[in-house]
Amino acid sequence: MTTDAQAPASAPASARAPAPAPTDRRTRALTRAVVALCTAAITVEGFDLIVYGVAMPSMLADSNLGLDKSLAGTLGSLVYLGMLIGAIVCGPLADRLGRRRLVLASGVVFTLFTVGCAVAAEPWQFGLFRLLAGIGMGGVMPSCVALAKEYAPRGRSALVATVVLAGVPVGGVLAALTAATWGESLGWRGLFGVGAALSTLVFVGAYALLPDSRPGAADVPDPKATPPTASVGSPESGGLTAEAKTPSPARSVLSDGRARTTVLFVVANFAVLLAWYGLNTWLTQLMREMDYPLGSALQFTLVLNLGAVIGSFAIAAVADRVGPRFVTIGSAVLSAVAVVGLSWGGNTVVVLCLTALAGVGAHSALTVLNDWVASSYPASIRATALGYVSGFGRGGAIVAPLLGGWILTASLGPTTVFYVFAAAAALSAAALLAIPNRRA
Repeated sequence: MTTDAQAPASAPASARAPAPAPTDRRTRALTRAVVALCTAAITVEGFDLIVYGVAMPSMLADSNLGLDKSLAGTLGSLVYLGMLIGAIVCGPLADRLGRRRLVLASGVVFTLFTVGCAVAAEPWQFGLFRLLAGIGMGGVMPSCVALAKEYAPRGRSALVATVVLAGVPVGGVLAALTAATWGESLGWRGLFGVGAALSTLVFVGAYALLPDSRPGAADVPDPKATPPTASVGSPESGGLTAEAKTPSPARSVLSDGRARTTVLFVVANFAVLLAWYGLNTWLTQLMREMDYPLGSALQFTLVLNLGAVIGSFAIAAVADRVGPRFVTIGSAVLSAVAVVGLSWGGNTVVVLCLTALAGVGAHSALTVLNDWVASSYPASIRATALGYVSGFGRGGAIVAPLLGGWILTASLGPTTVFYVFAAAAALSAAALLAIPNRRA
């Protein structure tokens, strides 16, 4: 058999053999390694985020800490404020300095300050450490999503984004299982210590194995995504070349017809994050307020995140076939309906099923929305766009713990909290519907 190496030099390119199989295997192995490492980084971030919700009953019961529900809500919001700052600052830095550097630096920051949360003696100390840990968490997510997308096989970007972002509910599952199994012996400090230990292991592995962006990664638009109406150097932009006029990444996400789309993405992300992280922060306590024992209340957080993990993969497979638009909108609507059902309480099995559907809808809307955003901007500003949308949208996650605390402190009851989270999911669907449905 004639190999490529044995072929005459004059043989036409079309007649030559394809790239050797080992190269293909190495490429596939590298893709799997990148996706696995990015997923692991998001998983430990998810643990450190969601562990607060499952630790809250223990923290409220700790007389030495002196928390009430309103203060607990305020402390819960600080990590999301930090994530907003981290995403906005680190998204553009990742485009300039490289995704790997930002993943590692951000991971070190949130690991160190999660240790601080575990040893905090006063509420103000816990809040400060939680804010600083959030800055690190906010830098990890846009860098991981952008890096994984660069290594994603063509036509599988929604699936890859879902795998990576599934780390958040997987981390939530681990947090709920840890609290249910060892929470009594560990206490709330031990739960934060477990999160810090897991983060240390993951980021040591990432330092050894995680590559940076692919050299010369092609900026190939997704035909199912919403493309910009014009770009620098296109006839619509007056024929200016990139060398003649190159706007900064921050300005680019609002130029060339992208402003309306960017703003609507921010609103949708704000609303779905309010619903998702509101549930993860308050669900255990809300179920206790509805007279479910602590063991059962922890089950609801576990099922919420299990539903998010399992259901989001099926949703992502559909999104890769039909595009992200209607899948994201439908997921937000599903979440709104399921959360309204949760407000009614009742039979435990029925409520658990509704909890799983709420997790499927809210998390799927979030993950496919991130893929939609990543596919709607050129690679040169993709991490910036993800950072801005997830960063400013992170305001919803900041508001969610505060709202829950205020509503419960005002004695309006858990039903009102559920209605607020359902309304947020419905607002996300409405904002996504308003995004122009342009095609390349």
